[in-house]
Amino acid sequence: MTAKVILRRNTLCLAAAGTALCHVSPAVLAAQPDEKEEEHFYIADQYVYDDNLFREAESEDLDTIPADPNDPNSVPREVSRKDYVNRITVGLGNDFHMGQQTLRLKGRVFDARYQDNDYLDFTGGDATAQFDFRALTVFSGRLSGGYGRTLADFANTRGTERDLIETINYNALVRYEIGPRWSISASGGRAETEHDLDTRENENVEADIGRISLDYATPSFHSFGVEYRYIDAKFPNAVIAPGASASESDYEENAALARFTYTATVRTQFRVSAGYVERERPANPEGRYSGDTWRAEIDWKPREKFSTLFSAWSELKAYTDVESDYFISDGFSLAPTWSPTEKLSLALSVAYEDQEYLNTRDLELVGEQRNDDVLSGLFTFTYKPRDQLAIELSYRGSDRDSNRINRRYDAQTAGVSVRWSVF
Repeated sequence: MTAKVILRRNTLCLAAAGTALCHVSPAVLAAQPDEKEEEHFYIADQYVYDDNLFREAESEDLDTIPADPNDPNSVPREVSRKDYVNRITVGLGNDFHMGQQTLRLKGRVFDARYQDNDYLDFTGGDATAQFDFRALTVFSGRLSGGYGRTLADFANTRGTERDLIETINYNALVRYEIGPRWSISASGGRAETEHDLDTRENENVEADIGRISLDYATPSFHSFGVEYRYIDAKFPNAVIAPGASASESDYEENAALARFTYTATVRTQFRVSAGYVERERPANPEGRYSGDTWRAEIDWKPREKFSTLFSAWSELKAYTDVESDYFISDGFSLAPTWSPTEKLSLALSVAYEDQEYLNTRDLELVGEQRNDDVLSGLFTFTYKPRDQLAIELSYRGSDRDSNRINRRYDAQTAGVSVRWSVF
């Protein structure tokens, strides 16, 4: 997710492998990048230490929970701020080529076990299906769908209760080539998020997404495009005020963007997009927003074994599991990678983001909008003694400052994982 990696604070996400479900707004589904080919079958084991599992401020006291989660009357016990997590993953994937058509299937199931807070133990996973097709020379397209189940981010949960979220999305895209350089494409899809924690069911969201784009590519690998995007999001379990026809969380978003890619050399590429976005909330006029949006990226590979990606942006964002709280995100990130040998690789990602919330459910500091500053860094070291075997060490540090006292925290996680590609 490029720049959005700075926001990944879920315990399992911070373990370096992560999951794409952590912080993805429905708008992301409007343009999905090509996926790398997956191994046919692999097994992985990951062990992570987290020193602030619930993303709580140091001054806060943690909650207590029933000793037996199925019996509210059982003797309460304290939860642990620090914990170790072990996750075993089994993954399966394959590509099926049928002439000009390709079907890509992949999925994984993982079992997460906590050493101290064992009431958080869960089984999750994700799966995707993607069918790329071509017809009559000038027509091509993609049909795709995905499902995921994982633990919600505690930074957004604001508590210690377990909340598993399920996400479903499907999308259809059709592209028509107008000559050798021009193309027009249109896509439509739907994204749904569902919480299993009763107190968070009001964050369940169903979003319909549409997009149309006109693109031009030059012989020298430069490109230009313009697009229009539409999102209609409903929160079926949110409270509707008397006399209102929709909840205050429901919104409609329209965005117009222009994109430009300049390939300076085979080792340097510049990508810029800019436009205007307007979000309407029929039942909440104060939550409306309209303004500019932009993103700039420099992809630089000065050496065969070294590359770096620099990104800066000003965008309208929201976390997947708290779509009703959205904010203006101004930030930048730097992500260098280095592979000194075929068996060793190192990656670093450092990012900063200023989040100016435009709509929030917080009750404290009434009259003053929430504003957060997020700084994070992720370092991974990967060693592959054999083609089928990969050992990875990871460390992440994150720090959040906010004008909401109970939103401030810092956290560090460290993990080790072993991955075996069976075939």
